[in-house]
Amino acid sequence: MVNKKYAADYRLENVVDRSGRLKTVPVYRGVYYRFAAGEAELRRGKRRSTILLSAASGALLLTLLIPSSLLQRIYAVMPLILCLLPAVLLWTSLYAALTAGEKVNREQRDRICDRLAAWSMVLTILVAVSLVGQIAAYIAGAGAEGIPVTVLTVVTAAAALCLHLGREDLRMEEIPGQAQTNASSV
Repeated sequence: MVNKKYAADYRLENVVDRSGRLKTVPVYRGVYYRFAAGEAELRRGKRRSTILLSAASGALLLTLLIPSSLLQRIYAVMPLILCLLPAVLLWTSLYAALTAGEKVNREQRDRICDRLAAWSMVLTILVAVSLVGQIAAYIAGAGAEGIPVTVLTVVTAAAALCLHLGREDLRMEEIPGQAQTNASSV
């Protein structure tokens, strides 16, 4: 099934299947994209993104698993709980980047580039909001037992911010000459 946003990239064509029946199938006619970085730089960018997202996810999960009175305050723990969704969506975008072939269509490019940028920023903002809540809890008199939680939250924030700033390693560009080929075949 084709998403409505990308419907213009497809044309319906009639093909004969193995049993001899006529089938109408969507065929991609849009522009193809590739990673802009060279092979070595792309490998390094994928490895760095995987390490940063693993660090952010691991620190986030450890933060939520540590029993601390600091996390009994709703304004400190709720943003961290909400961080689970962006973390999962970042993993799906990174998986799409890791398994992408030589050329990808527009939908795959959006899944990799746009979602990686957006969800890493959302994760950074939510973790920063939690840090503000934790600082407010310290001001209100929370004990020193919450320091490991705050350190792990800072690690999560730093990894998410580095992931967002390093997203240029996975930037994509249009394959030259592809637009004319696809436009003439329509």
